[in-house]
Amino acid sequence: MNRLIFWNLINASRREVRGEPVEQMEALKNALVELEIDDILVFDRIFSEYHNRAYTFELWGAAYVIGGGCSDDGFTDFRGWLISRGEEVYEAAMLDPESLVKVIKNHDDDGQIEGFQYVASIAWEEKTGKNADRFPGPKVARSSEPTGVAWEESELPERYPKLSKKFG
Repeated sequence: MNRLIFWNLINASRREVRGEPVEQMEALKNALVELEIDDILVFDRIFSEYHNRAYTFELWGAAYVIGGGCSDDGFTDFRGWLISRGEEVYEAAMLDPESLVKVIKNHDDDGQIEGFQYVASIAWEEKTGKNADRFPGPKVARSSEPTGVAWEESELPERYPKLSKKFG
């Protein structure tokens, strides 16, 4: 398992279900169950690294505009959704969150997929027959605060004019 295979699995699962986010979780889980246990664990570590990297005020502001608000849990789900859209979308949003204006579709439901971050642990549980509470999980340091420039809600229309026009 490496980053190329990681993104190939994400992309294949999305294509298989024609982009339907909830169905993509099942397709991805099924693909992960076919892998070796160590590969499932590495997939989860890579996912966690990308998930943590996206913990930025800039993306949180975009998620807030798209969803008409975005809690801590909602932002966790948003980052899972962002990864589910593939490397190209992910990297573009990391550079410019406004790029999401061209990406989010009606079936994306505010760009939040609850539970996408647990797909690897669910696959591991199915593969090993062990309870999820025994999942080793990634050894990735998590930031306690988002990186980047904090914002006030009143600033969001100016910071995200394209997203505000579409979702505001």
